[in-house]
Amino acid sequence: MITVHKDGLVFDPLGADAWRLCDTGIDEHDARRLVAYVERTAHGGYEAIWMEFGAPPSEHATREDIVRCARELPESASRSPTTKPAPVPHLPPLRLHG
Repeated sequence: MITVHKDGLVFDPLGADAWRLCDTGIDEHDARRLVAYVERTAHGGYEAIWMEFGAPPSEHATREDIVRCARELPESASRSPTTKPAPVPHLPPLRLHG
């Protein structure tokens, strides 16, 4: 069953215990429509894997908690300062003597 929340978020079922949380306000062909993957955990809660906002996976007691968190994520992401990514150390190229 698909339930659309008043803010346009919808849980699109992928199976008995898995859903895509989508934003119906974004075109269905736009990848940003997918907000999170959600799965029911073994202890009865829910885990959300967020697609944007740089948010780590999170656990929630109910799907309503996930919707509430999804509403807050864009606000917290817009307030967070942007930083450069950490540089990746590199070794100089291997030189073969021959």
